[in-house]
Amino acid sequence: MTEILKLLVVIAVIIFLIRKKWNLEYVILLASLLVGVFFDLSPVQIGKNIILALIDPMTLRLMGIIVLVYILSGVLRKVESLKDLVDSLQQLVKDYRLILAFVPALLGLIPMPAGAMFSAPMVKEIGDRAELTPEENTFVNYWFRHVWEFVWPLMPTMILFAGLLKVEIREVILVQFPLTITALIVGFIWEYKNLKKDAGTISKKDIFLNLKKLFFGVWPIFFIIILVLGVKIDLILSLVIVILSLLFINIKKLTPRTIKEIIKNDIDLGVVILIASIMIFQRMLQVSGGIDIIPEVFAKLGVHPFIVLFSIPFFIATMTGPTAALGIGLPVLLPIIVQGEVNLYFAMLAFAGSFAGQMISPMHLCLVVTKNYFKADMGKMYKMLIPPLIIVSLSALVLAMVRA
Repeated sequence: MTEILKLLVVIAVIIFLIRKKWNLEYVILLASLLVGVFFDLSPVQIGKNIILALIDPMTLRLMGIIVLVYILSGVLRKVESLKDLVDSLQQLVKDYRLILAFVPALLGLIPMPAGAMFSAPMVKEIGDRAELTPEENTFVNYWFRHVWEFVWPLMPTMILFAGLLKVEIREVILVQFPLTITALIVGFIWEYKNLKKDAGTISKKDIFLNLKKLFFGVWPIFFIIILVLGVKIDLILSLVIVILSLLFINIKKLTPRTIKEIIKNDIDLGVVILIASIMIFQRMLQVSGGIDIIPEVFAKLGVHPFIVLFSIPFFIATMTGPTAALGIGLPVLLPIIVQGEVNLYFAMLAFAGSFAGQMISPMHLCLVVTKNYFKADMGKMYKMLIPPLIIVSLSALVLAMVRA
C-alpha cells in the first residue's frame, strides 16, 4: 500500500502545481524526479534513465512529428490554405458547429501521436470566427478526434486490444460501436447546448466555386491520409512530402526568408519540451515498477469485478496513457474477461476505463499539446470533459451489466 500512497502523492503534486498555473512541461519533469526518489532510484539511475528517455527513438519520432505539424500549419496559414478551407466549408455548410466537429473527426482517422495538433489550426480558424473561448476550441478539437477510439481498426490500442484478447478486430468493433455513437451524440449535444448558433447562409450559385476552394484547401490533408493509410508511408515522411509539395507549388510566396519566419514563430518549443518530459515520466514509472503494483492492490481488496475491470485500466491510463493501460492492465484482467470464452462486453468495460483515464491524463499528448496551442485553462477543460466521459463510461457499464 505504501507504493500506492507514493503514486497518489505524485498525482496530487501534479494536480496542485497545474492549479497553480505552473508550466506543464516542468510539472511533469518534477513528477518524474519524485517517482525516481520515492522508488529509491539513485541519482545515477535517475540521470541515466532521463538520457535514455531523451534518446529513445519514440521520443525523437514524437518531437519530429510535432515540429513538422507546426511547420505544415505555418505553411498552410501563409498560403491561405486554411482560410480557403474554412471559407468554402462555411459557404457549403450552414451550421459552423458541424464543421467544427467534422474537421477533428476526419483527421482522427489518422493514428498519430499528438494527432489533435493536426486539426487544431483549422479548428482555431473556425472557432476564432465564431468567437469561441480557448477551452471551447480545445474541447471540440480534442473530443471529436477521439470518438473513433472504440472502433477504428487502425488505432494501435485496437490492434493491441484484439491481440491480447485473441479475437478478430471486427468482433471488437461490433461490440464497441455503441460507445462511438454515444461519444458522437454527447459531443453534438455539448456543441448545441454551449456554442451559439451562427445565422449562416448558403449561396447556391457559388457552390462550384466553393467546392473548388474546398479542394485546394483540403488536398494537403487528404494527401497525408492517402500516403499514411493507403500507400502505408511513414507519417514523418508523409509530412515531409506534403510540406515540400506545398513549397514547390507556392515557390513565389514561400521564400527562404518566409520559411525561416515560420520555423522561428510557429514551432512551440514548450510543447517539444513537454513531450520529452512525458517520455521521461513514463520511463521512470516503468523502471521504478511503480505502475505494476496497481493491479495487485485491486486484486487484494476483493472489490466487485466491474469496478476492477474499469478501474485498473483507468488508473494506469491516467498515469501513463492508453497503450500502457491495456498492455499492463488487460493481462491481469483476463481471468475475469475469459471464462470459457471471451466476454467482449467485459473487455469493453476495461477499454472504456482506459479511454476515460487517457482522456483526462496530463500524460496524454493530444490533450496537453492542444491545451498549450489554444492556451486553454486545464481546470476549465476538466469541467467540460468529465460529464461526457461519465456518460460514455456509464453506457459501457450498462452494456456490460445487460450482457453479464
